[in-house]
Amino acid sequence: MRNAFVIGLLIIVGNSAWSQIPKDELHYYTFSEAKNAFADTIYAIDLSREGLTQIPEDLKQFKNLKGLKLSKNKLENLPEFFTSFKQLEFLYADKNKFTYFPSQIFHLSDIIYLDISRNKMSSIPAGIKNLTNLKYLDVWDNRFTAIDLTFAELQQLVFIDLRGTTFAVSFVEKWTLAFPNAEVKFDKPCNCLD
Repeated sequence: MRNAFVIGLLIIVGNSAWSQIPKDELHYYTFSEAKNAFADTIYAIDLSREGLTQIPEDLKQFKNLKGLKLSKNKLENLPEFFTSFKQLEFLYADKNKFTYFPSQIFHLSDIIYLDISRNKMSSIPAGIKNLTNLKYLDVWDNRFTAIDLTFAELQQLVFIDLRGTTFAVSFVEKWTLAFPNAEVKFDKPCNCLD
């Protein structure tokens, strides 16, 4: 009966959660387009599919960024200057080679939408609680062995995708109940990672 309650809760909350997911309506410039404009007039840059192993140093001049796409590159870390993007709200860092959650992201409390799926991270550290405006978190298809319990402090989350790691039934129930206002996606539970 308890599992039926949890599933019912996900369905009810899930329908209203989708309407609360932040919509990215920014106009994204390529990096070459952005470099030919005044830096303070650029609010979104797309560096996806550039084969990057490092973020270009020139990116730090764009202090007003609200959106940044870094998808489908070969990034393993982020530079220290990344912490200066204090207005960043939408960050797409999926399909890279991060083996740890980049701590620079934890300094960007305005982020509301974070996709860091399809990397090789083994944990979500406690620093994630600093993302006090985060509503959408996609960490699907990583290699998690640990997710810090302080993660549950982010009650403003409306969507969390934890698929790609198989968790024990007790973990799934605990996290589903910890986020009563969010749609939490898991793979089918097993008798494993708790």
